[in-house]
Amino acid sequence: MFYMEDAEIVLMFSLLAIPVAIWLQLWVKNRRQNRRNHLGEEEFENTGRAFFSIIIEGTAIIGGLIMIIVASGGVIKYVINFYT
Repeated sequence: MFYMEDAEIVLMFSLLAIPVAIWLQLWVKNRRQNRRNHLGEEEFENTGRAFFSIIIEGTAIIGGLIMIIVASGGVIKYVINFYT
C-alpha cells in the first residue's frame, strides 16, 4: 500500500526523469547533426566509430524512451491516487 509520502517521492523522481530523458534525445540529435557533411550524409572516421556511435546512441534513445514511459506512469499513478 502506498502512503502519501511514498507517492510524493515517486512523483518527484518522475518529474526529474522527464527532463533527463528529453536531454538524452536532444543529445543524440545534436551528435547526428554534427556528423553531417555538406550533402547531408552522416560521416564516420572509421567502422569502429560508427559501431560505437550506433551502440551509444541506440542505448541513449531506448533508455530515454523507457525513462519517459516510466516517469509518465509515475505521474499518472500519483494523479490517480491523489484524486481517489
